[in-house]
Formats: sequence, structure tokens, C-alpha cells
Amino acid sequence: MGKGTLFTIAVVLSAASVAFAKPNVRTISGNEYGGKTEFVTYSEDDREFKDGIGEKITSYDGKGQIVRMEVHATREAAEREGWETRVAYYFGKKKIGEVYSSDGRSETAGFDQTVDYLDKSGNVKKREFYVRPTSVIGTLGVYKRVIYYDKSGNQTRFEDLDRVGNPVTISLEDYRRAQEKVQGSVQGQ
Repeated sequence: MGKGTLFTIAVVLSAASVAFAKPNVRTISGNEYGGKTEFVTYSEDDREFKDGIGEKITSYDGKGQIVRMEVHATREAAEREGWETRVAYYFGKKKIGEVYSSDGRSETAGFDQTVDYLDKSGNVKKREFYVRPTSVIGTLGVYKRVIYYDKSGNQTRFEDLDRVGNPVTISLEDYRRAQEKVQGSVQGQ
């Protein structure tokens, strides 16, 4: 056989292995929702892996309806897109989505987790940002920032809350002082 024939066979075999790549699927029965949970791990040959998904965990209730879906990003996607894990909870027509930021994204954005509350049309009604304690507003006692939206997706108001849900009011002067302190500690490292 010539080199050209060997090359052609190698290309066909590698294309066939990509076309027939199957993710690793594991299922457990009897989850906390009265149904099963399916764990799907993708390999580098899977389309989902190339799209940035390393693993998907889907939980079903006893009727076979999806109740919870958790998606873990590949390392490259986490670095590129700024999220490591996404979780969606389904309650009939309502959905709550959580996004856990990657370390790099958390450091720059100042929060570790985002939770979206969606209406039955899929529009965000409310978004919660869980603040890093080392961020500027975190040093002022803010644990969570909550932003509310109207039906058109426009922000209507926001509130900063401490760990037990009490409102935190921050003056511009306090914010500037905390900002200088945080920037000074970052530069001192």
C-alpha cells in the first residue's frame, strides 16, 4: 500500500470514530425527586465537549419530567466564558437558573454565583448576584445584590442585602473609601 492509501484509511477511520463517539452515560434510580438521575460525561470527540460542555447531570421526577439539570463546562470553556457550572430547576412553567462563575470571572466581576428567576415566558424577573466578600461592596457587608426587571427586560430597581436579608445602604463616600482600600490591598500583594 502506498502512503496516499494509508493516509486515506487513517482519515476514514478517524472520521468514523468521531461520527460514532458516544458519551459515557450512567443512571441511578431513586433520586430525591422520586425518579432517576442521568450522568452524561462527554469526551473530546463529542460535539457537546467541543461546544464547551464536559458533563451534564439531569434529574427526573417519578413521572419522567425534568426537575433539575446541571451542566459543567470544560476547563477551556470555563476560562473563555467565565462560568464553571450552570444549574436549572424546573417547577411546571417556572424555571430558576443558577450560574457559578469561574475563579477568574469571580475575581473581576466581584461575585461567585448568579441566580435568575424566570417567568413563564422565559423572561428574567429577578437576578441575584452572590457577592465575593473581598469585593468592594462585599467589604461593606453586602452578601447579595438583587436586581428586578419589568416584562420588557428593563431594570426597575435593585437592593443590596446582608447575610440575613437586611437591606444594606452604601453611601458614595463609603464606597470610594472601600474601593481605595481594596485596590490598595490588591496592589500590595
